[in-house]
Amino acid sequence: MIDIIIDKSGFQKILLQEKLKIYGFLAKLFLKSRINRTYDIVNADYDLGSWNRNIDKIDFDTHYGKTEKNDMVIFTYNGGLFKDTRSRFEKKYNSMLVDILSEYKEESVVELGCGIGVHQFLLYSKGFQKLEGYDLSENAISVNKQYSDKKEIPILFNVHDLNQPFAENMIKNKVIFTHACLEQCHMIMANVLHNIFQGKPKIVINFEVDYDSSPLMVKKHFDSQGYQNNLVRELKKLEKEKKIEIISIEKLPLSLSPFNRLSAIIWKIK
Repeated sequence: MIDIIIDKSGFQKILLQEKLKIYGFLAKLFLKSRINRTYDIVNADYDLGSWNRNIDKIDFDTHYGKTEKNDMVIFTYNGGLFKDTRSRFEKKYNSMLVDILSEYKEESVVELGCGIGVHQFLLYSKGFQKLEGYDLSENAISVNKQYSDKKEIPILFNVHDLNQPFAENMIKNKVIFTHACLEQCHMIMANVLHNIFQGKPKIVINFEVDYDSSPLMVKKHFDSQGYQNNLVRELKKLEKEKKIEIISIEKLPLSLSPFNRLSAIIWKIK
């Protein structure tokens, strides 16, 4: 069970015009054609897009990849719409993730789809010592290695395609987590989960959208972007085959945005 107390001081209710803007964006989603999220699209968005930058132009501390810490961001808190500065929101959001992962502080913790290492550097700052991060993007891994070397942070970063099997002992008996990574894997989800299963991790925590239990605006956003709607369904198939046990699926109190509300989906191999 996730039992997290979040200090909501500073949270402001959004204004009517802001709410109307959100619902206007939702209306547009009904008219958009679904993106076919192929490798080329993912690479264009990330390897050749977001992560194709010099380390001096990357903020390794923010989920948004920006440095405007006083910008206002809109998010949900326990289902309600609120806003706060980017810096205050991210401090509380990061604290929530650390709280969930804190019982594994002495374990080897591996993030799959680590991007520019935001969570790895965060966990290291909170005392986690055995950390690894893998991503499909060669550019992301390159800047992570440069940054960790520059700061003398002993985190192992390497390139890995989740559609390919893991090397022997690569994730065996380790704590695995993803964060808004498997949303890219709709077309290959069954194989991705098979590869993780074959890697024999100790436990897996997917901070991902539970599509079927999500509100309409999340579903329409995911539908238009070609994001996953099948993670939990594929996990339930594996559970029915008695290969895994789904320990819990719980919505996170804080969301990254009104259109991306993650759950902590925790499972292990039987």
